Amino acid sequence: MTQVVLNVLILGILIYLLWAIFHHKKNKSLTLPVFLEYLLTAALVLILLSGVFF
Repeated sequence: MTQVVLNVLILGILIYLLWAIFHHKKNKSLTLPVFLEYLLTAALVLILLSGVFF
């Protein structure tokens, strides 16, 4: 059960990152600081939700 929750969490984070990259590439506004912001936000969500579920 916990492996399923972890897989869903990681899948959601990957979709979030891919959608953000796609959106900013389309608008030609993808810069390193923007990418790092999304990456750090995804890492924070992973850490926080891992603490809640595990």
